[in-house]
Amino acid sequence: MKVPKFKNLKEEREFWDTHDSTDYHDDFKVTQNVVFVRPKKEVISLRLEPKVINKLKELANKEGLPPTTYARMLIVKGIQTRTT
Repeated sequence: MKVPKFKNLKEEREFWDTHDSTDYHDDFKVTQNVVFVRPKKEVISLRLEPKVINKLKELANKEGLPPTTYARMLIVKGIQTRTT
């Protein structure tokens, strides 16, 4: 089977959501030195009261996440809900 040509990423995502890549094994090429680049992030400093930090740590721990990761997730989610 040949992998079809896609008009855009959405179309390609929908295709792979419903198809098994092993059916198209012969159409793939072996590559070397693949590098996945993550977008750069900037650091900001937040001053929070100890009571808020303790609650953040408690909630993050319940989710099994480091507090900074959990805080970032909350901030991003809050921004997304206000911009959509």
